Amino acid sequence: MNTTAPTSASQRILTFLSGGIAVLSLAALAVILIQYMMQVAPAPAFLAVALYGLPLAFILLMVVLVLNFRERRRSR
Repeated sequence: MNTTAPTSASQRILTFLSGGIAVLSLAALAVILIQYMMQVAPAPAFLAVALYGLPLAFILLMVVLVLNFRERRRSR
């Protein structure tokens, strides 16, 4: 019998937040690449989002993973 534990609202929010940050960061990287191809200086906001977005999303996903492991271990 393989039953999955219901995910908490905080885990769901963190998962969607990290996914949204990752998508936003990848979009900022695409905009930066397009601006470089057009020989336009990218806005500093795009550079900041691209530089810090993916690591932040990765850290948030690791937090979700640790919370999930703790919850599964507790449910045994």
